[in-house]
Amino acid sequence: MKSQGKFEDKLRVAINAKADKICPSEDMFLQINRKIKNKNMEGMNMKLFSVKKTRGILVACMLLAFTSITCFAAAKIASYTSHSTNDTFAEYPSENEVKKEAGFVPKYVDELSGGYAFQNGGVGETKAEAEDGSAVVTLKTATFSYKNGESTVNLLVENGVLPGADETGDIVKISDNIEGRYHSDTYKMLPPDYVMTEQDKADAESGKYVFSYGSEEIEVLHMQQISWEDNGMSYALINSDDGVNKDVLVKMAGEIVNK
Repeated sequence: MKSQGKFEDKLRVAINAKADKICPSEDMFLQINRKIKNKNMEGMNMKLFSVKKTRGILVACMLLAFTSITCFAAAKIASYTSHSTNDTFAEYPSENEVKKEAGFVPKYVDELSGGYAFQNGGVGETKAEAEDGSAVVTLKTATFSYKNGESTVNLLVENGVLPGADETGDIVKISDNIEGRYHSDTYKMLPPDYVMTEQDKADAESGKYVFSYGSEEIEVLHMQQISWEDNGMSYALINSDDGVNKDVLVKMAGEIVNK
């Protein structure tokens, strides 16, 4: 899936959600991650992204987009392409298993504050592409989903740091030596054949909603994300069901950083 424009911090992969609806950018999370990064890039007049729907990938795509919007203006990034799966790890994986499937070993845990336990995980990659379609940067990704009842929190890790810096969102202190960025946006997911109304266009222009195509039906999701860098890797925790708040996400991030 390709998302155009800027994306905020790093493309992210997973959001889970509604469990099985992740979009291909590999998971709506990825798409959302990118959207955030796009906010830092010039040339994006309206927050509108397309996502190809694939069961189990829609929300993940959002995740990626949400976490992936860094400034690539200097490299003239025109779009991002990402793909991933959420079924590589049906059970909590060992570091050796993650290394074998993802090609790198990030920090991850088997449970997070508030009763969130590991549910599944996957691997993939994210590409930042130039206008001619050539890949400027390609990063391997690993995603881990945690559930507590009907609520899900997704962890997306990229094996590297995309060009540019995330200068949007609230600065949060995760540990004594690591700070992150908190983002909160409302996404309106649209069916592939949906035609935006004048009100939709006005809502996109005002920033009320970030629009994405790829859902089976119109759906509004409140996306929260905390992103940070640690030991040369990019991390993002994402939630789309309001099961947690900013303070809880910061605490969860600290548990991963201090593993």
